[in-house]
Amino acid sequence: MIGATQRRIELGLVTNASAGWKTVRRRWETDLAMYAPAVHHIEDHWRSLASVTERFGARSIGHALAGRAGARAAIDAGAKVILLSTLQNAPLAPLEKGVRYIVYGDCTSTQLATNYGGKTLGAPGSWICARIRRLKEHGCIFLCMSQWYQDALREEFEIPENQLQILPFYVDTEIWKPQANKIRNARKQILFIGGDLARKGADIVYELARQDKFRDVDFHIVSPHAEAGPSNIHPHRGLTSDCPDLVRLTAECDLFILPTRADASPIAALEAAACGLPAIITGRGGIREIVVDGVTGTVLPESKFEAFEKELSTYLDNSDMLAGRGCCARLHVEQNYSKTRHMQILHGVIARAAASVQSPTAGVADTVREANGATRRVKESAI
Repeated sequence: MIGATQRRIELGLVTNASAGWKTVRRRWETDLAMYAPAVHHIEDHWRSLASVTERFGARSIGHALAGRAGARAAIDAGAKVILLSTLQNAPLAPLEKGVRYIVYGDCTSTQLATNYGGKTLGAPGSWICARIRRLKEHGCIFLCMSQWYQDALREEFEIPENQLQILPFYVDTEIWKPQANKIRNARKQILFIGGDLARKGADIVYELARQDKFRDVDFHIVSPHAEAGPSNIHPHRGLTSDCPDLVRLTAECDLFILPTRADASPIAALEAAACGLPAIITGRGGIREIVVDGVTGTVLPESKFEAFEKELSTYLDNSDMLAGRGCCARLHVEQNYSKTRHMQILHGVIARAAASVQSPTAGVADTVREANGATRRVKESAI
């Protein structure tokens, strides 16, 4: 229950609208409304910086400066606890006495460079990353969408356990759920969701649809850039996240497929699982935590056509495996990605940060240690 103590917390939200983070923003603004937070959108500051920083190949500096400007605006509005997404926007945040940061992220800049660009992190990104240690020393709590990301924070920045908190993205399982009395179509329905068609491996899905063995299978491509293809390809260009038509389409399908070449923790894979769809997916980033190989779907090592073709055939030829893994996918989401569990942990972390601001005589280590116990109790109560 949210009481007067939580309403007195002077909370600021500093968020960006890139990819799935736009969904995080929308949910924060709704789910945390009881705090009456000061809301600041990073791109309002980013636009004025992008043309300069990108011109000189310093995109990371632009992101960091925009995050700093957003955080400064939140502080000027009276925020004492600032919930900020993502790590790329956090390095230059103003570190003022009496202000605590909570930074939510899904990958470090090194992971971003390695997994998305296939290269090592260079300047100026490496210099910007070094500034994360300032946040650590200031008592920042780092919210981690996956264990994969948390491990990287620990290894790259030596962030102690008591400043790390795993907070997976949540799925509203009252909205995203299996279709009641679902009628199994003779033609199997395969779902692909991804804005960036090349990065998400849509070319492999289109190639699968062209195969004679899959001519009686329907492939639904959800993307603003979805293209026409063979007659069994169904493009869906106008569906937005959480919209009723996307929920309905997902629940009507039989299998989720994502041959992604670069990812962190794709939200679409969680939503599909919540609707009882097993997945065939590439093991990138934190995906192995979302899709349990051999239990809720199949995690393939590489985004290769032959591997996806073979696995898709296996599922289509084994209705029991398709149904069984779909049921396990739903259960996995209910147990590990529920809104209730997510919000209990998030409220606990906000309370931790506020307690450290309200106890200026206590050291950072003391307040974090005390708050860590509080969050552990919150987590235990959610089990």
